[in-house]
Amino acid sequence: MTAQRLSIDEARHISEMAFLPLHATTQADRDDSSFSLRVLNTAGTEALSVAHIARSQYADPKHLAGLLENARLQLSNDGVQLSAWSLPAQPGITG
Repeated sequence: MTAQRLSIDEARHISEMAFLPLHATTQADRDDSSFSLRVLNTAGTEALSVAHIARSQYADPKHLAGLLENARLQLSNDGVQLSAWSLPAQPGITG
């Protein structure tokens, strides 16, 4: 069984929700189907930036989850407290 692949819009939405209560924004690059991620702290300054998330990094939900978990860990190591998060359930994906 082939796992569901994420679209760029789904991956961007998941990425933006992964850093609550901070504000995360994404910017799509439709030329190469990638996006960038920027997380702002409560003061509005940049806490984290990922300049390029390629389709190969986000299309597989488990791969995207790993990337986001590593970014969350980096913020946590910097003393940032984030809300609990896990990848939303995807059809065809089993734990």
